[in-house]
Amino acid sequence: MVTQRDGSEIDLLNSSIRTVGGALFSTTVYALTGIVYAAVTSPAITGRYFFLAITIQLVLRPIKGLGQTLQKIGSERGESVSAYLGLTVIFAAVYLTLFLAALSNASVQRLLTRVTVFDESLFLALALLAISTGGLIIAQSLVAAIGYPSAGTWITAIKATLQMGILLGLASQVTTTADLIFLIVAVKLVIATTVILAINTAPVLPDQRELERAWGFAKWSIPDQILDRFSYNMPVYVLGIVATPAAVGIYETADRFADFGATISWRLASPLLTKVSGDTSLGKSSLEYLDAAITGGTGATFVVLGYLIAGHDIIANIAFEGAGVEAFSATALLVGIINILRGFWTLTSHAMEGAGYPSVSFRTKLYGLICSVPITAGLGAQYGALAGAVGYGIMNLVIFVYVIYYARSVLGAVPVDMTLIIKLIGGTVVSAFVTWATMEIAAETGASPVGVAIIAALTTLVAFAALLGAISPETRTVIRRAYNIYIGRYRNIVQNQFWASGLIIPRALGQ
Repeated sequence: MVTQRDGSEIDLLNSSIRTVGGALFSTTVYALTGIVYAAVTSPAITGRYFFLAITIQLVLRPIKGLGQTLQKIGSERGESVSAYLGLTVIFAAVYLTLFLAALSNASVQRLLTRVTVFDESLFLALALLAISTGGLIIAQSLVAAIGYPSAGTWITAIKATLQMGILLGLASQVTTTADLIFLIVAVKLVIATTVILAINTAPVLPDQRELERAWGFAKWSIPDQILDRFSYNMPVYVLGIVATPAAVGIYETADRFADFGATISWRLASPLLTKVSGDTSLGKSSLEYLDAAITGGTGATFVVLGYLIAGHDIIANIAFEGAGVEAFSATALLVGIINILRGFWTLTSHAMEGAGYPSVSFRTKLYGLICSVPITAGLGAQYGALAGAVGYGIMNLVIFVYVIYYARSVLGAVPVDMTLIIKLIGGTVVSAFVTWATMEIAAETGASPVGVAIIAALTTLVAFAALLGAISPETRTVIRRAYNIYIGRYRNIVQNQFWASGLIIPRALGQ
């Protein structure tokens, strides 16, 4: 059984480093899945799957809202995780039953078939996808509630890797959208069941006080999570109605690739929320770590932008042909630029949520959607994926402005480290130059387009980290801590095992 910790007991830097490790793994696979899915099946099948899967995630956001309540209150000092887990499980079971009953109605299915890319033959596949997705939401919220928010990224990493690996192994047998969904359902069910059993925390019925506490947070968290998912995938929902499946596939593939940095920021928001929640439950009002945590958490969005500025065309040619190349290239670049703002407001909103203000997060996303949805819908039929990128940019700009406005009253100031921002901008310039130079050299040596893209990505990441390490003491601290967590500790374990078994010569004799 895993030992439970309160949010105030976690080390934010260590937890964030572990989160980044899992996020780098999972986000790399996530970015590749769009390209792999399109290459193994087709843009149309991939687009239909993305639209349906993302729609299921939107419909299940109320469960995520209760999961967020479980993470927030469960991480506070003296609260019962089992009670809030019990409430989340009961709510999820009732909600899924009502949703599936509505989806099974023939009139509803005909309506969805007529106005979206849904097909009536996909009902069973979607029902299983909803159940497995709900189970995974609960599993990830539970591990965060007991004080291990970084574990959620590793759960996602394992899930995404298994899904893509199995898909590549069964490429010839996955020929329809239903086949793709069934494969993903199987992986989600296995992962969710394994995690919940490993934690071994039994749900119990909450008492009156716990119900009241849960309602006080969930009444904002549930609608906020609905808007969170809708805002994140708004272009896909709108394009799925006003444009073609191919336009959806091009946009989502570009978004998954360009969203690498913003996804890492989003992952880092989980340990930040847990830490802030634990500290505020103890009455702490001075959260001196916020500026560095939020600004540093956007770092990956800067290096991704540098890579996209120089390399978006070659990535487009790997994934698509013809008109799809230009659409992918422009979409990926626009999304990469705007994700710097998204990374900042995501972390800041979660900090305010951890401080007990989920209503702020709800309002800012609502304002962004009001401004962006009409524009995306109006341009979608003519411009396809590019219209999605424009709408995405407007939405994030509006949310960014309102988050800054609310942060002044909730947190006392805008949590930004300007010195670090300047260093990150310098890193972006270096990243763009290194990406361009590496791609030119690799192409001249005869490397394949895929090889050129991979070599450039690795070289750019090293150059970005080296530059920040040279000019930023905070970055050097993070690098040393990451080394100790991921390399130093395991190297010592291996060395100790060798010493104990007598398989190496004693150090004194080797000198």
